[in-house]
Amino acid sequence: MPASLTEVLDNLYASTYQHMRPDVIDNIFNATPFWYYMKEKNKLKPVSGGRQILDTLEYAENDSVSFIGRGGTVPLNDREFLTNSVWTWHYLVASIVRFGVDDQQNRGKTAILNLAKAKISNAQNSIISTLESTLCAGAGSNGGAFDGLQHLVQTDPTVSSTVGNIPQNTETWWRNKTDTMSGSSFATNGTAKMRTMVNNCMNNRAMDRPDLILTTQTVFEFCEDNILDKFQIHDKKLADLGFENIKFKNIPLIWSPSVSAQKMYFLNTRFITFVYDPAVFFDMTDWKAIPDQVNDRAAQIITACGFTTNRRRVHGVIHTIDTA
Repeated sequence: MPASLTEVLDNLYASTYQHMRPDVIDNIFNATPFWYYMKEKNKLKPVSGGRQILDTLEYAENDSVSFIGRGGTVPLNDREFLTNSVWTWHYLVASIVRFGVDDQQNRGKTAILNLAKAKISNAQNSIISTLESTLCAGAGSNGGAFDGLQHLVQTDPTVSSTVGNIPQNTETWWRNKTDTMSGSSFATNGTAKMRTMVNNCMNNRAMDRPDLILTTQTVFEFCEDNILDKFQIHDKKLADLGFENIKFKNIPLIWSPSVSAQKMYFLNTRFITFVYDPAVFFDMTDWKAIPDQVNDRAAQIITACGFTTNRRRVHGVIHTIDTA
């Protein structure tokens, strides 16, 4: 028995998406400077399954390290120094809807392929927009999204709040750095504040040095127009992809429309991870009939993911920046 038109088109869409999927994933993570930077730094981490995402981190030093003299003894304390931050899986979904009327009217192979590619491209662009808008959101805002930078790197990290299931108000080692420009001119004092924030985050340790600064378009343009003499021109790899950037103390400075309230984030991407399950990574589901809609069908592109950090003290934020 020959396959029905619905079955033929289901298979055509599925095979078209599988062919396009590698490019779709590349396009998603190449579309905006932050996600491109994360991809280039190999900070897209596969984690297979599990009820939660566990990230091991150090919270104490080895107190048995000491100098000794002749005949001296050393302590042999087996001190607990590791713990886990715990993160929730989140599911990013984009629906693709087919109307039976469109299927019937685009039965030619070229027409239906063009329609399939257009729908997949539209879903891809919507995923790009959602990832970017969620980047600097709060804790699980936007309908169950992952925790954004507004939660991971807080303007007041002393308030009662859990980040990665660790209470920051009692665990002082689990706080990011923060500073304010309130009552202070950014034009006069901005670069000094930025320099101090870099030094505070790294605490004179090379591995803890921020490697990316993220701010608003307004602050970015102010830096370009008014204090460019303090900055290097740009990061070549970002510039080659068309991303506007300048460098401060050899750290790329970029902007995102999702950064709110005149903030500037100082991030060490060594300790930030976009976690995904390789079994559910921008995969397309089976096509399903839409109830009470004759010959209309829907499928989803779905990703199981999380956005985590395992060393909050190396990140910082300067807030309440006034460029007026």
